[in-house]
Amino acid sequence: MLENILLGIVTMCTMISYIPQAIKLVKTKKSNDLSLKSWILWVVSSLSYTLYALLCSDEVMLLVETSVEFFFCLLILSLAVKYRKNK
Repeated sequence: MLENILLGIVTMCTMISYIPQAIKLVKTKKSNDLSLKSWILWVVSSLSYTLYALLCSDEVMLLVETSVEFFFCLLILSLAVKYRKNK
């Protein structure tokens, strides 16, 4: 029970933490200040964790949390690539 509550808190914090960055990217349409290498690593990390949750765990909440994190990391990476300006 407590573990589900904690995982729920992690899920909410994860979702909320990525939203400001996504909004800023959409509003400014600039991403030169973001490190693409870092976001690529975040995408790979969150995808790996999602696959782990899918293959090695029967916890649905863990799969939901990792999937949400993967979605937002991929979204921010996609926006960063889209709005990247070559100098």
